[in-house]
Amino acid sequence: MIKNNKGVTIIVLVVIVVLLFILAGVGLNLSYFSIDKVKDNKLESELGMVRQAVSEQYWKAISVGETEVLASKNSVAFWVGSRITAFSDIDLPDENSITTTEKSEAFFDKESNYAPVFQEDFYYRLTPAELKQIGIGDSKATYVVNYATGEVYNETQKKDSKSQLLYLPAINGKQMNTEEKDDTFSDWNE
Repeated sequence: MIKNNKGVTIIVLVVIVVLLFILAGVGLNLSYFSIDKVKDNKLESELGMVRQAVSEQYWKAISVGETEVLASKNSVAFWVGSRITAFSDIDLPDENSITTTEKSEAFFDKESNYAPVFQEDFYYRLTPAELKQIGIGDSKATYVVNYATGEVYNETQKKDSKSQLLYLPAINGKQMNTEEKDDTFSDWNE
């Protein structure tokens, strides 16, 4: 006798539905991961662009001798933004709400020894309008920068999707205008 199977059993239907739910769940999870990664890359990229613009401003100031101007004296407007006189005026996230790294700890530790002498040693707050003045036209965030060290902190977003501080530390851990003597060829004259 020939058996005629015309249709799908309930068990097969249930298995297909469960597999579709699993595939949908994996796909959604991957898309959320990708969206967070893209947002983090955009935030990090913008930090780098702000650092580059701040560095250009700083080197313009160096070229005309406007660095190391005492904080109490007037200077040419190379230092775009509003000067932050006390480190506590910077809007930082709660230290317990971020994934602590060596660079974020170093930034939080600056509060105890923030005593700028020269105008470029201060931290400056740059709003989106002030960022346009130095060539960053499409940012909606406010940044805190230090012209002399190249430090950049995103004060609006504060942290990324992995709860890491949106902060670029000082370039080479020291001031940008620090010049070391190059004595590579000094023994040629001896």
